Amino acid sequence: MTTGELVSKLAHLRNISSTFQDYRGVATQVDAANIERILAAMGYDLDDDAGLAQRAMQLDQQQWQQRLEPVVVLNPLRGHDLNLYLTRDECHQTGHWRIEFEQNVPAREGQFDPSELTQTGDYWIGDTEHLRLALPLPLDLPEGYHRIYLTLAGQTDETALIATPATSFQPEPMARGDRVWGSAIQLYTLRSSNNWGIGDFGDLAELVDTLADQGADVIGLNPIHSLYPINPDHASPYSPSNRSYVNPLYVVIEQVPEFQSATELQQILAGAEMQAQLSRLRDQPMVDYRGVSALKYQALTELYRVFRRDHLGQSTDRDRAFQAFVEQQGDPLREHATFEALLAHFRQQDPMAWGWPCWPEAYQDHHSDAVQAFAAEHDDDITYFQYLQFVADEQLQTIDRQTKARGMRIGLYRDLAVGADRGGAEVWGNRESFCLNAAVGAPPDALGPNGQNWGLPPFDPIKLKAQGYQSFITLLRNNMRACGALRIDHAMALLRLWWCPPGESAAYGAYVYYDLYDLLGILNLESQRNQCMVIAEDLGTVPDEVIDTFPRAQLYSNKVFYFEMADGVCTPPEDYAQRALAIVCNHDMPTVHAFWAMSDLDLRQQLGMFATEADFQGERVARSKAKQAIIDALAVYNRLPDGISSDAGKVPDMTLPLCLAIHRHLAACHSQIVAVQLEDLMLINAPVNIPGTSDEYPNWRRKLTETLPELFSKPAIKAFCQQLNTLRGDG
Repeated sequence: MTTGELVSKLAHLRNISSTFQDYRGVATQVDAANIERILAAMGYDLDDDAGLAQRAMQLDQQQWQQRLEPVVVLNPLRGHDLNLYLTRDECHQTGHWRIEFEQNVPAREGQFDPSELTQTGDYWIGDTEHLRLALPLPLDLPEGYHRIYLTLAGQTDETALIATPATSFQPEPMARGDRVWGSAIQLYTLRSSNNWGIGDFGDLAELVDTLADQGADVIGLNPIHSLYPINPDHASPYSPSNRSYVNPLYVVIEQVPEFQSATELQQILAGAEMQAQLSRLRDQPMVDYRGVSALKYQALTELYRVFRRDHLGQSTDRDRAFQAFVEQQGDPLREHATFEALLAHFRQQDPMAWGWPCWPEAYQDHHSDAVQAFAAEHDDDITYFQYLQFVADEQLQTIDRQTKARGMRIGLYRDLAVGADRGGAEVWGNRESFCLNAAVGAPPDALGPNGQNWGLPPFDPIKLKAQGYQSFITLLRNNMRACGALRIDHAMALLRLWWCPPGESAAYGAYVYYDLYDLLGILNLESQRNQCMVIAEDLGTVPDEVIDTFPRAQLYSNKVFYFEMADGVCTPPEDYAQRALAIVCNHDMPTVHAFWAMSDLDLRQQLGMFATEADFQGERVARSKAKQAIIDALAVYNRLPDGISSDAGKVPDMTLPLCLAIHRHLAACHSQIVAVQLEDLMLINAPVNIPGTSDEYPNWRRKLTETLPELFSKPAIKAFCQQLNTLRGDG
């Protein structure tokens, strides 16, 4: 077999697609060199034909030589058959299966005759024929994480069996078709007279009450994942250290119970010097992450000292609550806290030790003896970082209860980033599941001729399945805590991800496919268990499998007003998908003010993000057409404000009446959820993030320009909220 044939075979076995449909809908062939780069990133030596052939053979034969797969996910959207791998000779004997359930219910068992099962594949290894057979299992198995044991010819094999529902959780109001509205926010942008220079859970609680008073039912959060305590300038919520845990900077220090006994901290906080620092941090237009982090972690350290003195190991109610949290979170939390302790330890020795790739090799493996010895020696440091997650979760749970007490039909929705930073806790603690030499991104399109490389290592689909999807399960479970909905960023990752090879732009990438029905089934199971509905962000080029499957699973789509245009015409509100979250724009897009002024295009031009002047001018022409389409849509539905011309070229500036008219137009749409960004109600021009930049622009720092009382005391905003109530069906 030639090298080219080996590469093609390996690519097929590793689910690397040789074709894809680009942003124009055109079928595109992936260069063979791109596929080779992805295989190399997966760890295959393309210069060793003999080794390559051996690995291809092992990969091809491995499953046929094992009776059961590493994990079996029964998704009703696919069926209730279990894949069983037997030799032809084994098919002449009666077999027995037994399922032991995670719940305290009697086991189920039965017999089967392999010769009567449907054959779905065959494979010859030497002179032995191996068969893949479909073993039907009962349709009424309880949902959950079980074990199945299969006995045949005196040999018993076992594997994990995950029985999942066909659909995700639907709150009763959404199931009956209610149409709700709310806001989507970047939590750190909120201003108040109480926070420490960054929007926090106290500000979020204030927003819950404020919006509930106005009739809103949902508040969407940016990812609040754990970042790097030792590197506060690493501020992107979409490049976190660990997606399973929360950024402690959102904790309200004064609301932690230990604060009442922290007399020294109270005195420091009341002092003139501290108050001056807090005032300076609050007044800045951008979040000063270094300044905020220094003060908050100093305070959190003191709160832990008080907790350790008054509660830890003393069987107080507070200690029992902490121990229950630690036990519930189990090994993943222990590993996260161990990483945080190691990170602080090595940062003290080397200021450049930004993450685990910079540590001594013995500590890069979370299973190593060196790590275990460190953990034993630094148990108190590890407990401290567990405590930080405890108090963060505690405050988030309080807000979740607040949304329910206020009658919000959804409450909070959290946002799950598509990946985690390579040097962070999540990758370190789950290295077995990731491909560290690749990064996820997006293929080239009209705005990005080289595509997008987000720099986040992807899950390896084979490794992920081999460990029973435990990393994925933990991720979902922890992000469905204390919320009514979970928005999954780039939800097409349930089916495929665009992998970028090391040292290359995304133009040299290819799609790698995952088991959609396995991942979707687990998502539905966790959604039902946590009573958390799912919003699947499906923007961009959406493959047919997603278009067909996501609605069947009752996942909510994501519709962005800017993108709902074709041939110079806006999608009519009545044509929007019903089961969807609709929003004018999001964190990766210009605000309404910037969109209308085209200042986002000017900024990208200044940053050198257009390949040519013609590209820049072409975007300006396209934007002008989009603005006219918006004006036309408002006019058709009699929503154009008084004094606004029907010629977009004669409306150079975005005004509050025009901005509110656009949002009212979207609020009339058929989608069940509509979200409004607070920065648009404030007519903010500066973006919160410019995709494709890092140090060129201060991403993830820009604050809102007004406090919540200032914004919602305005008669125009109050009237707008009441209009939303009417448009959404509650007036």
